[in-house]
Amino acid sequence: MSLEVMIEDVQIVALFCNGSDEAVEAVQKKYGTQMLRLARNILTDERDAEECLNDTLLNAWKSVPLAKPDNLKAYLMRSIRNLAFERLRSNRAKKRGGDVTITSYEELSECIPDNRTSETADSEGLKEQLDAFLNGLSAEKRTIFLRRFWYSYSVAEIAEQMGRDEKYISNHLYILKKKLKKQLKRKERWL
Repeated sequence: MSLEVMIEDVQIVALFCNGSDEAVEAVQKKYGTQMLRLARNILTDERDAEECLNDTLLNAWKSVPLAKPDNLKAYLMRSIRNLAFERLRSNRAKKRGGDVTITSYEELSECIPDNRTSETADSEGLKEQLDAFLNGLSAEKRTIFLRRFWYSYSVAEIAEQMGRDEKYISNHLYILKKKLKKQLKRKERWL
């Protein structure tokens, strides 16, 4: 099979299930650039980002045949995002509080209440609340929110991608975080 033409995710999953080396090659061709960009947005070290990409490809080799994900791109992006944040936490632990820029992950964590008791139930509830929050946003606001807090784009990158100025994006992010925090606190009181 030639990889000159992009193949569908279903075909890539089938390649993984058959143990074909072409599966990794196909993923790298189709999603490699996006995955590496996400890791770079989270990490400052190019080598760390590349290692996360390699680890994601290895994890995909091992896990895709078992998981058979319906959405391969989301599966891979979640995997590299999690690995990048693990690497970031590890790097920060080594630095022991060194001067590190605030990440979008930490920025969003300011909105999430800390006093959670049952981690599993609360993480499921939090997911539902975040889904409801996102579904209640306009397409533009949802895009801004996801680009900042899921894909870890900088404010400048989001502004450039959306044809807006940075102040506009910053203001919307501030309002969105405030709205999310208010919504999460309101839901927390009901529990």
